Amino acid sequence: MDEVDVLVIGARVAGSSLAARLGDAGVSVVVVDAADFPSNTVSTHFFRGAGLVATLDDLGVLDEVLGLGAPPLTRQLFHVPGADPLEQPPQRPGSVGYALSVRRAPLDDVLVRRAARSRGVDVRPRTRVTKLVWDGERVVGAEFVRDGRASAVRARVTVGADGSASSVARWVNAGRLREAPGTRAMYHRYVTGFRPIDGDSVDAAEFSLVDDEIAYVFPSDDGVACVAVSVNLPTFAAMKSRYAEAFDERLAAHRGLADRLERAAPLGPVLGHGPRPNVVRDPAGPGWLLIGDAGLCQDPWTGYGMDAAAAHARLAADAIQALLAGEDEARAWQRFRQARDDFALEDFETTVHLGRDLRQLLA
Repeated sequence: MDEVDVLVIGARVAGSSLAARLGDAGVSVVVVDAADFPSNTVSTHFFRGAGLVATLDDLGVLDEVLGLGAPPLTRQLFHVPGADPLEQPPQRPGSVGYALSVRRAPLDDVLVRRAARSRGVDVRPRTRVTKLVWDGERVVGAEFVRDGRASAVRARVTVGADGSASSVARWVNAGRLREAPGTRAMYHRYVTGFRPIDGDSVDAAEFSLVDDEIAYVFPSDDGVACVAVSVNLPTFAAMKSRYAEAFDERLAAHRGLADRLERAAPLGPVLGHGPRPNVVRDPAGPGWLLIGDAGLCQDPWTGYGMDAAAAHARLAADAIQALLAGEDEARAWQRFRQARDDFALEDFETTVHLGRDLRQLLA
């Protein structure tokens, strides 16, 4: 059984950025993920300057991500029926000054490779976790299968960064501190040739609100735009059996986007998912932490997930380093809980409350 300071289960935004931060600080880390990289995951991948963009800058890979062809989104346009679009500054620009949208396959690959370059970090893709290893009531590692062969890692801290359906959260029976049912569904697809509304400068994220429905266009990497729509439950029920055709029909009602979308070329199928529960889990216990969607999952209509994952990783890195330096675990974990909640709970409540009826955005 290998022995390390930290085992991270899940190697996408939260897991890889945590591993890179810890590895840079001299902490020994194993990161495992069932996926290989580069690989896709369902996401509309919009994130902000003060959020994940800042993390990419901190980790020294922002130029590499920009090299994928993702334009800095230095403003946003907000469309409502019967009015000219409202030009606004980017959301939470931070010191970087802009938001980004980058497809997950190339973005996650950049982060995985960055983690692997950090000293003391061992990244193991195509590795499926089968169970946690316990010493009494304390998690002390996990067992895995890769290419039909079993292995195990023993760690002082085991981190679940394995998404909203987290196996780690289930195995540790993490308490649910807050929860609310899902009230929306999200669909998206990619297009090429989507033109800016006011010239050739591709520098704006676009949002369109029609009744209780919001559509988005995010200029992304390599000349591709992500086009998405968030719908309420009655609309989801009506469109789910024919969602590809219904997706285009929904977008046709967003007149500020529709003409330009008609001239764009679809790239790949319509993707998405139905309503998902909003859950805040207890993120820490004896020998374990939860970060990203494993610890706090909210409807994607606000696009806070990737920024939250990056913040959780930063806060967890601080707590883990304090623990490894000799701080009492209960104190380190309580500080992480409080910092995570201070960062995320207001956004969580906003997402849940406004998501019940997006017409509140105009109130």
